Amino acid sequence: MSRRFMLKVNHQFFRIYFFIGLLFLGVLILSGCYCRLVRKEVRPKPDEDVTRTTLSAPMPWLHEPASRWERDFTGSRRDSLIPVPKADLEKEGIGIKTRIYDLFDRWGLNDDIRGNRGTHYADVTGECKGMIELDFALTQEEWQRPENKAKYYRAVDKLINRIGNTLLADFGNKLRGQEKELFLRALKTLAWQESKWQHYLRYKDWFFIIVSSGSYNKLHDWGITQIARSSFNPDILLNKNFFDSKAYCSISSSLYYGFMEYYFCYMEARENPDNGISLFNKIIGGYNRYSSGYSSSCFELAKNDEAYRNYQIRAMGGFKDNFILKPWERLMKSTNETINQ
Repeated sequence: MSRRFMLKVNHQFFRIYFFIGLLFLGVLILSGCYCRLVRKEVRPKPDEDVTRTTLSAPMPWLHEPASRWERDFTGSRRDSLIPVPKADLEKEGIGIKTRIYDLFDRWGLNDDIRGNRGTHYADVTGECKGMIELDFALTQEEWQRPENKAKYYRAVDKLINRIGNTLLADFGNKLRGQEKELFLRALKTLAWQESKWQHYLRYKDWFFIIVSSGSYNKLHDWGITQIARSSFNPDILLNKNFFDSKAYCSISSSLYYGFMEYYFCYMEARENPDNGISLFNKIIGGYNRYSSGYSSSCFELAKNDEAYRNYQIRAMGGFKDNFILKPWERLMKSTNETINQ
């Protein structure tokens, strides 16, 4: 065969293979597989004021009956005779009180009262009379004893397991196998990220609930899962039913409601193509939606507001670390050396 003939044949084969390659690439793009090979470019939201972005997904928890979060999951002791304060707490000199949108009082307690448990608290003694689980309301003296700390964290661990499984059963047990296992671990991470599993504080005859001091939520967040969720607008109370039912009085109810909100955020992240097939990405994407309201993608960050973007990065980064390291396991041990490290 001549050299010219061989070059002509090779040229024909090259054209055929090139055409087949283009056809295959077109099939990939049309089938949606291409997004798995090349990550979709993240574009900013059309609304430049991203700090006012609200959840775009449906919010079924708005319409859930109050009975969902009024149930008692704990089996713990209840105090039906909580004394109503006879003295003005402000005159006790325990801290400073401010009013938040006519919903609740937020306290900044003095260091000798709050110890190492956060910054701000809401006074719930009057509102929650007869609904306080004493097992989750340690006094300052009780909290300083390592064996009490370990017992407390083990109790919260069991409570989270029970409520998480109850929640999944209530919504049809759609998660199974490894996905269910990782989701339940994400619930523990969520509660740790938001409050380090701390809910109540007892001071003499008064009870307080931990509230956030640095949230983007204009109402400030409430309790062990930090769930006030004002949609960045004090006139829009996404969880009005939660407040109306006084569900914040119960650590169980606060856990159930916060987990329910994360569940719907996760189900949205589960279908978000940005997260691909990675369960880990879906879990982080669900937390991005839960904590920022911005996106259920674990990659999507605000581009028009640097402070808000940095908040998302810190929140998701902390959540990833806690999910992997599981810091609560160390605190569930009963030795003084372990707890006081």
